[in-house]
Amino acid sequence: MRVSPVEGRSGSATSDLAEWTSPVVIDVISGAYGRHLTQRPELARPMSQAHFKIWRHLLSGRVEEAMESREHLNEIAIAAGIDDEAVLEADREVLLEVLHCVLTRYQRSPNVACGYAMTLVDAASSLAAARAAA
Repeated sequence: MRVSPVEGRSGSATSDLAEWTSPVVIDVISGAYGRHLTQRPELARPMSQAHFKIWRHLLSGRVEEAMESREHLNEIAIAAGIDDEAVLEADREVLLEVLHCVLTRYQRSPNVACGYAMTLVDAASSLAAARAAA
């Protein structure tokens, strides 16, 4: 069983990050798939929801659940004709936007910003490990 890299951090801090960034994450993901699925817009919502679920798990420190959800996203992506690069692009956009939000929101609380930034680093690491294993 894989251990979450955020286990040493406060559980409430990671769940707090997942909670307050949810609207940002879903907005970024929806925009990314909206751009890629202009010919099949009915598939943008299920893609966005599946991808959002991964990020909710990652930002809550539930890596195994995120990887299981990633398998579901891959199935939907294949059916929608979305390649790995588009999924990777959406992940990059989420990372950058959430990091920007953290740094802006917590500019006077560097310890909090650093903890949240490390959660994002852990999320990126988990995504990269999953991609390498695929």
